[in-house]
Amino acid sequence: MSLARAVGAALVLLPMGALAQPAPRVADYTLTATLDPVRHTVRADGTIRWTNPSTVAVSELWLHQYLNGFAGPRTHFMRTRSGDAWPAHPPHWGRLAVESLRTADGVDLLATAAHDPAVPDDASQLHVALPRAVPPGASITLAVRFTATLPEAVARTGYHGTFHMVAQWFPKVAVLERDGTWSHFPFHANSEFYADFGQYDVRIRYPRGYVVGATGPRVEGPALVGGLLEERHVIEGVHDFAFAAWNRFRRADRTIGRVNVHVLHAPGDERSAARSLDVMAGALPAFERRFGEYPYRVLTIVLPPPGAEAAAGMEYPTLITTGAQWWLPRRVRDVEYVTLHEFGHQYFYGMVASNEHRYPFLDEGFCEYATARVMEDLFGRGGPIVDLPMAGPRFDSWAWEALGSAGIAHPLPLDLGADEYPSWDRYGEHVYSRTAVVLRTLERRVGTRVFAATLRAYVDRARYTHPTPEDFYAVVRERLGAPWEAFVRTAFETPWRYNLAVTEAASARDPGGRWRGRAVIDRDGPFALPVNVVFTDVRGGRRVVRIANDRPVTVVPYEGDAALRSVSVDPEDTIPLELRRLDNARMAQALAAPVLPLIGRVAYWVALALGSVGP
Repeated sequence: MSLARAVGAALVLLPMGALAQPAPRVADYTLTATLDPVRHTVRADGTIRWTNPSTVAVSELWLHQYLNGFAGPRTHFMRTRSGDAWPAHPPHWGRLAVESLRTADGVDLLATAAHDPAVPDDASQLHVALPRAVPPGASITLAVRFTATLPEAVARTGYHGTFHMVAQWFPKVAVLERDGTWSHFPFHANSEFYADFGQYDVRIRYPRGYVVGATGPRVEGPALVGGLLEERHVIEGVHDFAFAAWNRFRRADRTIGRVNVHVLHAPGDERSAARSLDVMAGALPAFERRFGEYPYRVLTIVLPPPGAEAAAGMEYPTLITTGAQWWLPRRVRDVEYVTLHEFGHQYFYGMVASNEHRYPFLDEGFCEYATARVMEDLFGRGGPIVDLPMAGPRFDSWAWEALGSAGIAHPLPLDLGADEYPSWDRYGEHVYSRTAVVLRTLERRVGTRVFAATLRAYVDRARYTHPTPEDFYAVVRERLGAPWEAFVRTAFETPWRYNLAVTEAASARDPGGRWRGRAVIDRDGPFALPVNVVFTDVRGGRRVVRIANDRPVTVVPYEGDAALRSVSVDPEDTIPLELRRLDNARMAQALAAPVLPLIGRVAYWVALALGSVGP
C-alpha cells in the first residue's frame, strides 16, 4: 500500500468546522528584486500598501529590518545568542539598507525615521512618523527602494558560494494590534517572526543559469529582461516571502492532489529529494484531515547544499528548507521528520499566525505535537524516527519529546516570550518538547478523537488570525469543560515538575489466610489527574483500583488470596508529561530482586543517549 493510501486508511476524516474569513489584506508588497550572486546583494524597489486593521487612527509605522541582525557583532541578535546555537559571527556580515521611503505624494519619510533608541547598536527596527494619521480601515501606500546584503549563511538566511537563501530581506511592517498597539521588537536570537497577512507580487531577476524557488506560484517567466532572467510570483493570504537561487540546483516535481510540490536539491541528492516527495505524498492528506485544507497550490522544498546548513530547517509560506542526508537508511527518518515539521509550520505559523516572539509555544510547540502525530499516522505507533530492528531499539517521536521535557532541570512557564528564555537550549526543551507532551497528555486523557476535534476547532477558528493562548483556552473550555481549561492554563502558565512513584508495596498474611497490604503512591506536581493502580499477585492475578490522585500521597489498600508481587501506577501511560516512569512500578517488599533497579537505570541512560539520534 502506498504511503498516501495508508494515511487515507488510517485516519478518520474529521468534519469541517466553521472556517475563519479569508485572510485579510493588511500589508501588500509589490517588489522587483535583482539578485547579484557575486556581490551577494538583492537590490529592490516597489511599493508597500498598508491598511490600518485597528480601531484607532495611527500616525506612525514600525518596520522590521531583520537582516540588520547580522550587521555586526554588537547587534541585539548577536548579543543574545547563546551556546553554539548560531556562530559568533558570520565570516561576511549582512545588512538591509533602506535608501528611499516616500508616500505616494512624495513626502520623504526617511528624514525623520529612527531606530529604536531603547536597543543600542541595533538597526533591526525602524520607526517611521507619518505626515498624517491613517484612520481605521484606511490605507497608505509607500514607495520603497532598498539593498539587502546577504551574510554568509547564518540563522535561516545567507549565501554559501553561489547558493543564496534570500530571507528576512525586505523591510516588513510590524503588526498593529486591534487596540492600536504596535507589536514591534528587536531581532532576538531565540525569536522568529510576526507579521500581517497580505498579497505579495514579486518579480525576481537573476543571472542565466540559475534556478529559483520562491514563495507562491510562478505566474510569469522566466523570460529575459535586460540580460537577466525574470520571473514573477504572486500569492495572497501569506505574511512573508523568501526565495532561494543557485546555479547548480536540480529539481524534482510531483503533483499531490491539487498541490504542485517542487524539491530543489544539489546534484547527487536525488535520494533525499525522492524521500521528501514520498513523505509529502502522505503528509499533505494527513495534515488536511487533521487541521483543514492547505489552501495554496504550490509547495517548494529546498535542500541546502553542504556548507549552507545554517539555512536548513526553516519555514516560509509555501517554501520550506530541510536537509539532505543521502547516506541515512530509509528507516532512519530524519529527513522525513524535519520535512513534516517544516510543513507543519504552514499551519502553525503560516495560517494560524500567532505571535512567534511573544508566544513561541503556540507556534513551535503545537507544530512539534502535530509533527509527532503525523509521524505516527504515516509510520505506525509511536511515529518511529529510528526503526532498525537488527541494529538496536526503536526510537519513537513521542520518546523524543518525552526525553526533551524530562531533561528540564529548572522549569519555566511555557508561555514566556522567546526573549525571556535565558538560553537556546532552555527555549528548545520548553517550547518544543514540553508543549508537545502537554498536548499529548491532554489527548491521552480525553481521548484521541475528542482531542483531534478540539484541536481542529481551534485551527478552524484561528485560521488567518493572530490567536493568543486565550483563544486556545476558550476552545478547550467550550469543547472539554472548565477542569481541562484549568489543566492547560496550569501546564502553560506555571513552572512545574510532575512525577508519580510507587514508594511502598507490601503484603502479609492475616490469621484467616487472606493477604492484606498496601501501596503508597507519591505525586510530585500540580495535576490532580485520576489514574489506575494495578496490583499483581504471585499467581498472576491482577486487580485495578482507580484513585483520584488528588493528594501528594495516596495509600491504596490491598487484599487478595495470594501475596502481592508488584504494584504499578498509570501503566497505560495516560500522563506523558511525567518526568520519568522508571519508578511507576515496584516489586512488593521481600520479593524485589536487587538487579532490577540497575537494569532500570541502564535502560534510562541508554534512552537518553539515543536522544542524539533525533533531528
